[in-house]
Amino acid sequence: MNNFTTIRGVSPFDLVLALGYAGLASMESLNFLGQRTLTDVLLYLAVILIVLGTFFRRLYPTPAAATVYAGALFRYFATPTAVWLIDTAVLFALYAVLTYGGKAARWPAIGGASFGAFLLVIPSFNSGYHSGTIFLALFGSQAAVLATTTGALFRRQQYVRIEHLVSDAEMAQQNSEREAELAVIGERTRIAREMHDIVAHTLSVVIAQADGGRYAAKSNPEAAERALTVIADMSRAALGDIRSIIGILRDPADASAPLAPEPIDSDLNALIDQVRESGQEVSYVVTGKARPLPVGVGNSLYRICQEALTNSLKHAGPHAQLTIALHWRPAEVILTVTDNGRGAAAVDDGKGHGLIGMNERAAVFGGTVVAGPRQGGGFKVTATIPTPTERTSHV
Repeated sequence: MNNFTTIRGVSPFDLVLALGYAGLASMESLNFLGQRTLTDVLLYLAVILIVLGTFFRRLYPTPAAATVYAGALFRYFATPTAVWLIDTAVLFALYAVLTYGGKAARWPAIGGASFGAFLLVIPSFNSGYHSGTIFLALFGSQAAVLATTTGALFRRQQYVRIEHLVSDAEMAQQNSEREAELAVIGERTRIAREMHDIVAHTLSVVIAQADGGRYAAKSNPEAAERALTVIADMSRAALGDIRSIIGILRDPADASAPLAPEPIDSDLNALIDQVRESGQEVSYVVTGKARPLPVGVGNSLYRICQEALTNSLKHAGPHAQLTIALHWRPAEVILTVTDNGRGAAAVDDGKGHGLIGMNERAAVFGGTVVAGPRQGGGFKVTATIPTPTERTSHV
């Protein structure tokens, strides 16, 4: 149990209460002081202890209660037959212990207050009071202790609930900040992956076109012109994609930020046409019945296909044949990209970012990517992503 540090402290009420007890003590002790006896010493000590304990009862509840109890006991020893108003300081000290103090101090505080209330009634037994009056005095003193205990415990439960609410609010804020940080990290990773896919694919096509156009410039000017046209178109498209991605990093309120929809599986035809325009032989096969995919799955298929084509353009060789197949299954969609190029004989750049990116894209949706050389030559990439099954109506 915490000590309610946000609630506890020296209260102005405690300051006024302590000063009030000091004033009451000065008036109530007029008939008892002045004899320079043990009674004077006990009364002075009692007033000092009660005033100090009352002032610090919230800040140091257990030591303050012990101080007040000791002061009340000194007051009783000094004038056992009298009842003073400052004796009520015991009830305020009990309230503070039960509300702000530790569990170990509860029962001693309740027992000490009950015992003190009983001591106040003892002189009435030898004073000739009626038994009913004595019973009422005894009952009233213990009832005061019981009422203080009940009120304090109820108040403590309120503070516990407040503390739990504050703790839950702080935890929720921390979780929100942590989720925001993770979202930023995830977005940066996604942007880096998108940039890699776009730049790598575009540069692969541009390099292939530039090499072909350079060789064809002297013997076939038209082929060289077509290569330059493809390079220009691909570069413009890549620049537009990069601007769209970078636009995410800009101020959301900036209406001029160039944002465009991300490509999805239905855009594979356009991607394949771009590769074909570069002079590469590409076949595209679709089996099964196409259906709408969950958000993000179509973009992942597009980017996986783009990365696989990029790898083929880089490593398969200039005369390799590429085959792209999209298989629609009831509970999954399978994308394969194969080539008959150099395969395992291709030089590895040691980076491996493309394969890592493909695996990450598929893993987000519970899918897998298997990539490796084919038997007989070439390379194959297979991406399998589970999808919701088609709904069928029953009559």
